[in-house]
Amino acid sequence: MSIEIRYDDRRLQQLLGRLQGQVDNLEPVMREVAGHLADSVAGSFEGQAEPDGTAWEPLTAKTIADRLRRGYAAGPILERSGDLAGRILADWDDESAVAGTNLIYAATHHYGDEKRGIPARPFLGVSDEARSEIIRSLLDHLGEPLDAV
Repeated sequence: MSIEIRYDDRRLQQLLGRLQGQVDNLEPVMREVAGHLADSVAGSFEGQAEPDGTAWEPLTAKTIADRLRRGYAAGPILERSGDLAGRILADWDDESAVAGTNLIYAATHHYGDEKRGIPARPFLGVSDEARSEIIRSLLDHLGEPLDAV
C-alpha cells in the first residue's frame, strides 16, 4: 500500500525550474528538501497537529483506557508505541524529494477510518515553516539572497 501526497506550489516550481536550468546535479538540494519535508512530518507529531497547524482530534477516553490497560502511556496521539513517528523516512534523487513511511497502518491514521471510528489525523504535508526552509534552500543553491523568501 502506498500513500502519495503531491504538493503543488507555484513559487517552489518556479525556483526548481530555474535551478534545473543552472545546475547539473540537483541531488544535493533535493537531499535538503527531503530533510525539510521529514522535519515537517516530525513537526506534526511534536505539535499533535496537521502540517497547517490544525490540532488533531484528541484521543477518546475509551482509547486512553485501552492504552493504559495494555501497558502503554495515555498519550501522545498517534504514538502508542512510537513506531509511526519513528519510521518517517526521507528519500531523494536528482529529480525528486519525498518523506513518508512504509507502515501499512499509516494511511488509516492519516485519512481516518469511519467504519472503525478512527478520525483522520493528517501528518504528511508541508508546513509553512518547511515551505520557507525549502525556498531558502533553493535560493541558496541559486546563489540568491535569502531575504527573497
